[in-house]
Amino acid sequence: MRNSKLSIPIIISIILHLMLIIMLGYQAIKNIDGINYGKETGNSIDAIMIDPSVMTDQYQRQLKTKESQQQADKKREQQLVDQAKELQEKQLAEQQHLKDLTKERIKLAEQLKKQEEERIAAEKAAAEKAAAEKAAAEKAAAEKAAAEKAAAEKAAAEKAAAEKAAAEKAAAEKAAAEKAAAEKKAAEIKAKQKAEQAKKDKAINDLLGGLTSGAPNSPSDQSGAAASRKGSSDDELAKYKALVTNAISNKFINPANVYSGKSCVLQIQIAPDGLLLNVTSSGGDEALCREAVAATKLATIPKPASGLYDEVKNMTVEFQPK
Repeated sequence: MRNSKLSIPIIISIILHLMLIIMLGYQAIKNIDGINYGKETGNSIDAIMIDPSVMTDQYQRQLKTKESQQQADKKREQQLVDQAKELQEKQLAEQQHLKDLTKERIKLAEQLKKQEEERIAAEKAAAEKAAAEKAAAEKAAAEKAAAEKAAAEKAAAEKAAAEKAAAEKAAAEKAAAEKAAAEKKAAEIKAKQKAEQAKKDKAINDLLGGLTSGAPNSPSDQSGAAASRKGSSDDELAKYKALVTNAISNKFINPANVYSGKSCVLQIQIAPDGLLLNVTSSGGDEALCREAVAATKLATIPKPASGLYDEVKNMTVEFQPK
């Protein structure tokens, strides 16, 4: 297509040259026909001669020019083809580069996505681990607090028990000391009373010359005691024994009602003013009797009425803890 476009100017040039040759030939013929052969003017005739070699050279030059033009056109076409090919190759390379960049971007995006997922998973695992550690720490703290509380309560209970035991021991020691002191005092009083009674008996015996009427357990004494007992009522006796039992209960310790429902028979000997001379047990729970005897020695026995003394100076009391 390009060669056909380039040949048109050459054809036109050839046509113009041919027309020019024809015109020149025609002019030359016209000038020859108009020559005035009868005149002797001596004027020269102008004529244009066309050399065929010139025409051939010109034609050859035109062909060479055409060939050169064609070669130039082919070279330009080749250059255009090469440029187009190079451009295409560049475009293909650019497209390949873009594809490679796209792949790299996709790969990078996938890596970033994977890294983000790994980061989220790591954060989740760290959060779960922290939560577990926190729960474990709270549990350990709660267990420690519970253990400390239990230890404190145990220590407080042990301290309270020790204090109670110490107090009970001190009270028992005090009671034992008081009991020992009371027993000692009672023994001293009893010994003193016996000494005084012996002294009185000796004086009476010396005064009466050893009459049997003054001896203890004489018929006259027994008859007097019987008369005295007849003069006193059973109600008064019961009331006095109740007062004695109450006095013993005031000194008796019954922790946790250990001795509830149990009883002990006490044999009590007192002086006219109520001073305890002696106490023994004659039956009942042994442990209760031991405590009852100790409480009786600490008790303050009320003074009996003068008419009642002979009946209660050696009395039997059945003691039951309240």
